[in-house]
Amino acid sequence: MNEIEVIRVKPLELPADIVWQISGLHHITLKDFYVYVQEVKSKMYVNKSVPEKDIEKMIEIATFPGRYILDDETEMGQFMEYVYETYGYPAYSTICNCHEYRMKQQDEQRAKEKVQSAIPSIEKMIEAGMIDEYMIYAAYKAGREKKGKTSKNICGFDDVYTYCLGYLVGSGALKEEHSPEDSGNVVDYYYGIIEMLEHIDIQQMPRIYGYLKEMYFAEESEV
Repeated sequence: MNEIEVIRVKPLELPADIVWQISGLHHITLKDFYVYVQEVKSKMYVNKSVPEKDIEKMIEIATFPGRYILDDETEMGQFMEYVYETYGYPAYSTICNCHEYRMKQQDEQRAKEKVQSAIPSIEKMIEAGMIDEYMIYAAYKAGREKKGKTSKNICGFDDVYTYCLGYLVGSGALKEEHSPEDSGNVVDYYYGIIEMLEHIDIQQMPRIYGYLKEMYFAEESEV
């Protein structure tokens, strides 16, 4: 992942697009400007009044590869409290946003790599006729009927149910006694899906299915 480029400026030296972003989008006045991170371009604009040691620590936290940066019992958490008290909420917020953005990028890359490694096996299963399209479609329909949104609202429950169906079948958790022949209600057939959501990494599912959709359905959506 790209390193963050530090650009030290006085408030009046900020580029026009950055002034618009910090004032229009984030409601930061120039007099309150200390630090602003442009996550997509990996650029950190810092007021020249901010000490170098503070800048180095801000970068260390913004680029920290772990999940948690706000634990009050850790050095990072204590420094973030210092940032909040010294430079205000806008500075505190932009560092948190940068870290969250980089975590999302990291998760998406990890999911993409997992999918790419699994695609050869998926293709072999398709070629061998091992795909039960009726079951897949039934799970898809059951998911479509579920109300609400997924935790990150990246994909729908139709994708989640389809993913969970594959997980249940592959793990052996879906037994014969729960087949559609034993129940007139297809939702009963997938009763175990809700329980399984508590035991699998649900945060990976939207990313993995989002990537699969991007690969296999992008052309259809353009037609």
